[in-house]
Amino acid sequence: MAELMDEASTRLPTRFGNMLVKVYRTGLGSEPMAIISGSPQSEPIVPVRVHSACMTSEVLGSMKCDCKTQLDWALQYIADAQNGVVIYLPQEGRGVGLVNKIRAYSLQEQGLDTLDANRALGLPDDARSYEDAASILDDLGIRRIRLLTNNPKKVNALKTLGIDVCERVPLPVMPNVHSLHYLKTKRARMGHLLEIGGEPPTDAQVSEMRRPVVHVNFALDCNGRTALDTGQSLQLSCATDWRRVHELREHYSAVVVGARTWQLDSPRLTARREHLGREPRRQPERVIFAGRKTVEVVPDGRRTFVVGANRRYAGGIGIEAQDHGVVAPLEVLHRYGIRSILVEGGLTLLRSFIRDGQVDCLTIYVRSDSKDRVVGAVDAALAGVPVPVLQYERFGEGTLVSGINCQDFLSQPN
Repeated sequence: MAELMDEASTRLPTRFGNMLVKVYRTGLGSEPMAIISGSPQSEPIVPVRVHSACMTSEVLGSMKCDCKTQLDWALQYIADAQNGVVIYLPQEGRGVGLVNKIRAYSLQEQGLDTLDANRALGLPDDARSYEDAASILDDLGIRRIRLLTNNPKKVNALKTLGIDVCERVPLPVMPNVHSLHYLKTKRARMGHLLEIGGEPPTDAQVSEMRRPVVHVNFALDCNGRTALDTGQSLQLSCATDWRRVHELREHYSAVVVGARTWQLDSPRLTARREHLGREPRRQPERVIFAGRKTVEVVPDGRRTFVVGANRRYAGGIGIEAQDHGVVAPLEVLHRYGIRSILVEGGLTLLRSFIRDGQVDCLTIYVRSDSKDRVVGAVDAALAGVPVPVLQYERFGEGTLVSGINCQDFLSQPN
């Protein structure tokens, strides 16, 4: 067991309830902590989470990983059970430290996954150790535990240190458009036991679908509007969200809008350098759902598809559609080689995709950080159209709302 001293303790009111917090100091000067609910030493088997610090997620709100979600879930779990311990270990970046973690993040922006980024820097895949956790459990008089983890290597490490792990309790996985590739890497290359909903389909599955993969993405104000009553669009996205939108655009086959959005905004529907901070890797093609309206398309070297009943248009590839459904036009787009689309507006078109059950991923940026106002804005915008279970995450100057089965296509453009 590692040598450590019990340095301080106090009762701390938290949003999860009243917790006992004990801070230790190791011989190397680090300060691991035990967050305790109830009187676990009197229980035969104690739920325990051994959690490694993640400043980027827990302090800065990074969406690249699931660390804060896991920590919050574990704290709520022991609070609800009125029994349990979360051991918080200062092991940033799987033990390589904050500086190296940020260096690895920089390499991930260039396309490496979390493991290959570490290896490119000459770092181990995982440098964490759990001797301090075992010593804390010994100090608390806890012998048998129910371990809250998705990582079987953590189970084995604690067993090797003499901890009787009677059961593994899986933590729920809630991916977002930034974290899914990381979660898939943890499962495929690090052995984590993850059930990830809404994974991107394989190339074979996309072909079998007979339609493009569909990601609906739009922005709202706190009243559920995308535009003023005059039709003029609202400037809703902050700089952080604009970067997210333009990263999405460069990874989808095409961007889709309705005729009203096309006519009022004259959108370029391009991925742009001023938002990405670099040159775009590629540009999407364009799809306009025109209905019975006449639209004019100025050729710019990209294919532009016009879906509608009125065939009087210039510069686009016509896809005839006599009703307001999206199923048949999607099948035609698929035959043209469009394998994935990003649907950006307006609200009537967005509702049609959801109502027809043709949405694989839903993300909504709301310019508000009030949960009540965000929920109200989404309800108002969708006007009663049923949607999947949603999760809410603080993002930039507002909130990013994601479908629970959200999918990430950033790792492999379609």
